[in-house]
Amino acid sequence: MKYVLKLIGKMMMLPVILAVTLVQWFITFLVGFSSAVFYLLAGLFLMVAVLSCLMGLAARAEAAITILAGFVIFMVPIIGEWFVGIIAALNMRMRNFIRS
Repeated sequence: MKYVLKLIGKMMMLPVILAVTLVQWFITFLVGFSSAVFYLLAGLFLMVAVLSCLMGLAARAEAAITILAGFVIFMVPIIGEWFVGIIAALNMRMRNFIRS
């Protein structure tokens, strides 16, 4: 009886694994594509802040706020990669359940 219930659970898990795999691939694509844009934007923020402070166009406090904004933009793809890692771990656990 236990074997039959486990087999039914494994059969019900297959569409869920397929859906999680597709979500993982989609989010991985989005993170990979957007990370280049976000990294360039963060670098631009840093460069503008440093150069405007050096040229006397902005005060140090304003430059620090711009650098902080660039750091926040820099962290967005890293958080996305962390989220992809969580989804990949969930996907692997479900696949291991199917194999057991």
